[in-house]
Amino acid sequence: MLERALPSHMRPLILTVEDDADIQQMLEDLLSRADYQPILVGSGEAALRYVADHSVDLMLLDLRLPGIDGFEVCRQLREVDGSQLPVIMLTANQQEQGVVQGLNYGADDYLTKPFVPAELLARVSRLLQRGEQRRALVDENEGLHRMLQLTQHDLGVAQTVSSNEGLLRRELLHNVTTHLQALCGVIESEFRRTPPGASREVVQRILGRVRGAALVYEVSEALQNDPVRVDVLIETIASAVKSIYSPRKRLPVTLGGGPVELPLVYASPLAMVINELVTNCFKHAFPNQRFGKITIEYTLAPTGFRLQIADDGVGMVAQAPVGRGRITVTELVQNLGGSVTWQSDDAGTSVAVQVPVAVPSA
Repeated sequence: MLERALPSHMRPLILTVEDDADIQQMLEDLLSRADYQPILVGSGEAALRYVADHSVDLMLLDLRLPGIDGFEVCRQLREVDGSQLPVIMLTANQQEQGVVQGLNYGADDYLTKPFVPAELLARVSRLLQRGEQRRALVDENEGLHRMLQLTQHDLGVAQTVSSNEGLLRRELLHNVTTHLQALCGVIESEFRRTPPGASREVVQRILGRVRGAALVYEVSEALQNDPVRVDVLIETIASAVKSIYSPRKRLPVTLGGGPVELPLVYASPLAMVINELVTNCFKHAFPNQRFGKITIEYTLAPTGFRLQIADDGVGMVAQAPVGRGRITVTELVQNLGGSVTWQSDDAGTSVAVQVPVAVPSA
């Protein structure tokens, strides 16, 4: 099967996985006229190779392919590679019973052949907009992750400043946080008023950057004191991550635990652990707009600080490689002399963190 590619430019790149030459030609003409950059491949193996080596904005995936079929392509993208690439399945009339299976494997949408060209373009446009928003959310959270890493060092230095300097620092952080949150509200209102298109995407990017900056200062403000109110820190991080991934309260977060104070040397790395684990719940536990809940429980006992974060999502894939986030959590907890355990099945995932902390005598 001939594989063709247009010259690289700024148009969204659509990988079309289809072994029928006539349908290939029709899709190439349709997508090109709509200002997309179509890349055509004729097998599932070729699609996986291309995605591994190139940046793709969306995939049109036929279910019936030579070699590995569309179901297996989608499964490998989601379960093995962890890809968030938007996927639209193309299925024949007699394959409608496979639609549910395809969606369960992680496809975002489907079209039945023969399809209406205008409908295909509308679905492509919708998923591309959703993908742009998802990338903006990832950028925000990665910024928060980098901030927490830098905070460990910066706050250690800040402990040496005078009380007046510390007071000024806290006041500055509070003022910047307040103004950035207000600015987020203004930009979000403008985003809702802007019609779909290039201008709306620009406003979305600006909103993501400003919201990420606001979160940086908000969490930094929570880490200014020593000892740190860990209950306030947990609530701040959980609320911040939820505002990124589930702003319309589709996934409620329940906190269980009273006021707890920990030395800064423990609270700062634990902030990174909490951010990684809560983010993982929102990003991976509830695919395909699945409903569910997240529970965060914590306590400080004579044996140390215990944290448990659980979700009732789809559970972790047993054969999937260990991701960067899980490695980061393990290293941070072990550096504190603690332990972390994961339990996961089709009823959800639970992560328990135990850190030895000396509790002062009453």
